[in-house]
Parts: sequence; structure tokens; C-alpha cells
Amino acid sequence: MEKKIRVTLPYQVLDVINSDAEEFGITRNYLCNYIFDKMREEKLDKKVPYEGEKDTIQFNLNNKNKADYYDFLREMDIQVEAEFFRKLFYKYSNQPKRKRELFIFSDIVERVQHGIKNKKIIKVTFKDGRSIVVTPYYLGSSKLEIANYLFCYDMEEKKYRNYSLKNIGGIYITKEIGHMGDSEFIEKVKKDFDPFLSQGQKVKIKLTESGESLLKELKTNRPQITFKEGRFYEFQCSEE
Repeated sequence: MEKKIRVTLPYQVLDVINSDAEEFGITRNYLCNYIFDKMREEKLDKKVPYEGEKDTIQFNLNNKNKADYYDFLREMDIQVEAEFFRKLFYKYSNQPKRKRELFIFSDIVERVQHGIKNKKIIKVTFKDGRSIVVTPYYLGSSKLEIANYLFCYDMEEKKYRNYSLKNIGGIYITKEIGHMGDSEFIEKVKKDFDPFLSQGQKVKIKLTESGESLLKELKTNRPQITFKEGRFYEFQCSEE
């Protein structure tokens, strides 16, 4: 028998849950179950904001969560299910997006960190079925802390690369020792991380009026301007 959970949430909380499910390539039902499974014993705020427009979210508990659900409610002395889930989802949505992504992909993060710590080559399988073999060095986030990337050395391309965490489907840790790499360059990347590995690279371009308008609107992954004269710009960035 299914166990349906219904809870009314402020729009801003519901928006986070819906957008995370879409961006991270998971269903809303999976995300709600995952939050409950991983966060249910954490300390929650006694009161959470409940003003403004609201809507109701509904999901079914999966078999794992359903197995001990009522025992959990009794043990934690939870009298009102909806109130508990409202506090739980508020705590999740109130974290920075970078942290939410690390939380959702914690199994992959754990394997990557193990590979980094033990200097092992890992096989990365992406959600689209592609796979590569790399030496992992660092898990970094964009300057606005909205996404995480695996900084590594691609063993086949023989290049330093960044790969978006949300696109990774699986990690296999091999027994092989990884590529040592240029330690000075690696430390510079870790100290001043950017998704496009722009350190030491410059691109000169002339922007149209439309291009300048787009540049002003750009909020994420914005290249650093090192020189400007009229519509001629020099950026510290890779060609990508």
C-alpha cells in the first residue's frame, strides 16, 4: 500500500525542489525521498517562514523509507507529518545550491575524494553513457557557488579538464597511480578556481553593441576583463 505525503510549502521552497530535480536529472519523488532518508534525524528549526504564496507538494514514500516510517514518527514524537516535512524541506532549500548539489551526489563525491586522497586514476561514466579515465585533483565550485566541477587530468586527451558534477553518473576507482601533473599549476587552479581553467590564458575580442549588452547581463561564469578600449576587450579566459 502506498504512503502519500502531502505538505503545503512556500513558493520559494517549492521552486528550489522543482528546479533542483530538473537540473540534477532526478524526479521530484526521488528528491523528496532522498531528503527524508538523509536528513530526517538532523536538528530542524522550531519555526520556519510560512508567509506569502503557497502550494501543495505530494509524493509517495519509497519502500526503504516506508519500512520504518511509523516507527520513526513515534520515536521522534512527530505529531503532525506536514509540519515535520515543511521544516525538513525548508532546511534543504535554505542551503546554497553548491552544497545541495554535493549533498545530492554525495556517493559520487565520496568516491572522487577517495581517488584524490589516494592519488588513484578513476573511470568517470557520464549520464549520457560516455566514459573517460582521469586523474582527479580537486572538486571546485564556480565563484558564485552555484555548481561543482571535477578538476582532473584526462589520461586520453592528455589535458587538464573540468567536468560538471551533475553530469557524472558513476565513478570507478582503479588501482593505478594517477598522473602527478604540474603541481604549481594545480595549486593555482585550486586557489583561484574557475570552470574554464582560465589561468594564464587570454582572449582578445571586439564586441558588438549587442555583445556588450550580453556581457553586462552575464551573471555566471563571467570572464575577468584585463583590458578594455572602446569595444575591444581582453579577457582572462580560455577560448571555451
